[in-house]
Amino acid sequence: MSAISSTYSIYEGTFLTMTPIMDNSVNILMFRDPDHHEYNIIINRSWLAEEQTPEEYCEKEIESLRNTLPGFQVEGKLLKHELGPAKLPVVQVANNFLQNGERTRQVQSIVLLPHDARSNPDNRAMLIFTLATSAGEFTEYQRKHYVQIINSFNPKVVSVG
Repeated sequence: MSAISSTYSIYEGTFLTMTPIMDNSVNILMFRDPDHHEYNIIINRSWLAEEQTPEEYCEKEIESLRNTLPGFQVEGKLLKHELGPAKLPVVQVANNFLQNGERTRQVQSIVLLPHDARSNPDNRAMLIFTLATSAGEFTEYQRKHYVQIINSFNPKVVSVG
C-alpha cells in the first residue's frame, strides 16, 4: 500500500487508512429526554449534483419522499440561514410521515460544507442533520439539544500543501 495514510475517526476510536474517495456513513444517535421520550439525531452525508444548489437538492428530495413515504407532508416552508461557528449555509425543512402506523416528525438541516482539498474538492459535499421522533411533537428539551448540536458544528478542513 503506497498511498499516504491518515487517521480516520469514528465514535469508538481511530484507525489509519488512505483517504476514502467517499464517506457515505450515517450516524444515528439515539437519546431519551428527561421525561423519557425517545428521539434520534441522524447525521448523513450527501452530495449536490453539478450546478445544483442546496435548495434545489432539498426540493428534489421532498418530491422523492412525497412519492415514497405514506402520508408525507412538509410543515411550513424552506428556511435559509447560516449556522455554527463557521457560518455555514443551511437549508432547513420540517416534515412528517407515517411509519409503521405512527406519525414520525423530522426537522432537517442541510448544511453545505466548506471547500476541502481532500474531502470536498468540488464544493458539493453536504451533511444532513435530522431530528426525528415518533412520540408526538418535539419537546422543548429535544429542540434545544438539536439546536445545540447544529450550532456547535465546526467542520474539519484539511489543507494539502
